[in-house]
Amino acid sequence: MQRNYSWPGRVIPQAAIVVMLVWTAIASAQPSEKVLHNFGGPGDGYEPTSGVVWGSQGNLYGTTYYGGSGCLLGCGVVFQLKPQADGGWFEGVIHKFDQTDGGQPNGIVLNREGAMFGSTQSWGTGGFGTVYELTLGFNGVWNESVLHTFEGLWDGGTPGGIAFDSAGHLYGTTGYLDVTHDGNVFSLNPVSAIDWFELVLHVFKGGSDNYTPSGKLAFDPEGNIYGTSFYGGPNDTGSVFKLSRNHGGQGWTETILYVFKGAAFQAGQDGVNPYAGVVIDAAGNLYGTTEWGGSAGAGTVFELTPRPDGTWFEQVIYAFQGGLDGGHPRAGLVMDSAGNLYGTTTGGKETRGTVFELIPTGPRWKETVLHEFQGGLDGDTPQGDLVLDGKGNLYGTTVHGGTYGEAGGVVFEITQ
Repeated sequence: MQRNYSWPGRVIPQAAIVVMLVWTAIASAQPSEKVLHNFGGPGDGYEPTSGVVWGSQGNLYGTTYYGGSGCLLGCGVVFQLKPQADGGWFEGVIHKFDQTDGGQPNGIVLNREGAMFGSTQSWGTGGFGTVYELTLGFNGVWNESVLHTFEGLWDGGTPGGIAFDSAGHLYGTTGYLDVTHDGNVFSLNPVSAIDWFELVLHVFKGGSDNYTPSGKLAFDPEGNIYGTSFYGGPNDTGSVFKLSRNHGGQGWTETILYVFKGAAFQAGQDGVNPYAGVVIDAAGNLYGTTEWGGSAGAGTVFELTPRPDGTWFEQVIYAFQGGLDGGHPRAGLVMDSAGNLYGTTTGGKETRGTVFELIPTGPRWKETVLHEFQGGLDGDTPQGDLVLDGKGNLYGTTVHGGTYGEAGGVVFEITQ
């Protein structure tokens, strides 16, 4: 028997109630953004240009480009976000850079013991950045050690992000290496608990070779290293490279897997100028973003697939149009266990940046915008890599926006 339900002045059939409940469930399942912290307050850092990472206790850690002490606008800070019982998050600054130990930090990584490692783009005693470690003492205070100071000579300078390989060695890139070279790939190997030795694996020479690498490196199960350069190739459009250890373990050989086509900073069918690194799936395919290029000149997401003859096939799996879908991604991608890709764009004609999802649907990929930033309290210009939790929620940062506007930035959560 059909039952009716009454509200003041209305009688609604049971079938309509079912439709309403289903619609409510669908609506509640839509992605939503929540700001976890607003940067820029007294004693805080501001303008986080890198993303956040998870700690073992469910805390989030990251850096801000400015704030703290030492430099004119502050040399930057390392921060911690702790989840609270009421659902909020408490932020605390755990380290302030002061020029002597570097300034303008990149993102951070944690080792198995929970120690934190990162790089700074400038300052340090050599003037060209540092690599540092933060360890948590018994008194609850984080203690910093500078593992390497770059001098802009044979060792490079202005480092990008760093990454661990499976053996616990650190690898990274520098974008500057004296007046005759254009950056390098380096490793840092622990000699003792406090002493690390830097080894330069490859020096970029510019021109047809890569130069100005900036993104984090990635590793396959065989220990090969993959990365990108913002410039390189005949038109300075950038490339993707691979470093393989030589037989006998002495030295490394560089292979350029792909050179992006077209003209720098312009539109074209291909992507142009990758700012971030790549991610690798279980089949050995590489995925990344380009800040420019694509059909609208607003950047792309690309895939590189290895062929049996050792060459690589590149295809653009999404070209940003620069509208509500955003454009000009500077962050890398994160892949979930189902093979879906997630990333951010820095802006567009109708948005102040986006968080997007790409789902493989046969030979094509379907793009969905999970959040469009409006440039107000929700944040403005996301640039750092995203990170996933166990429930599939996404966490990241915006360089600007939030309570303190231009000199602010936020940490956000996208609940799916």
